[in-house]
Amino acid sequence: MSTKKPRPGIVRAADIKRLLQRYDCPMPYHAVRARFLGSIACPAIDTRPMQVVQGLWDGDMPAFESEEDANELIQALVMGLWNGLTVHQSRNKPFRLTTMRTPADSAGLKRFAQTRVHEIEAFLEGLFAGEDAIDLPETAHQAVQKLGDLRSFFAAFVQFADEPEAEAELRDTIRNAQKLSYIAEKEINSTVQSCTKARRAVLSGSGGGHPSLH
Repeated sequence: MSTKKPRPGIVRAADIKRLLQRYDCPMPYHAVRARFLGSIACPAIDTRPMQVVQGLWDGDMPAFESEEDANELIQALVMGLWNGLTVHQSRNKPFRLTTMRTPADSAGLKRFAQTRVHEIEAFLEGLFAGEDAIDLPETAHQAVQKLGDLRSFFAAFVQFADEPEAEAELRDTIRNAQKLSYIAEKEINSTVQSCTKARRAVLSGSGGGHPSLH
């Protein structure tokens, strides 16, 4: 019986996670993929994947034992994860936040909410590319403001999970957190698609100015 192998260029999430752990990446996988998506959507047309990869280690790539090891990491992160995420620039292929099984306990709520905080923060960090303010089309501008609010809600859930009264309201709170998660996905995809459309307009010479976001 033959074993089905991944198509060329396809890198499994488990392999990427293994490499991130091997090289002590400060960011977990779920945050890395969100950071990459934000960088892909970034209005700056000169955003380069390798610069973003280096940024995961604060600008310095980790030490490699061989050129083969370096190529393996770059292949996984750029040719695999980055290129795979570019499909979400299409409205027909929306981005999904990390799928999680959430036990109905305080630890489950805290883990779920903290993951969403990481993802939203990482997406915005990638989108802003280290700048305090960027020019965004109006739709993306509004979506980013909502994402900031959602990040605050999830951070509040993280704190609430440690409160004594959380136990009595866990199921309802988890349900509310999951509903907000769907909204966060919607706003992330709105941002990506709006920025993609605006960037293509600029490249074609038909783009105009955009409101400044602080």
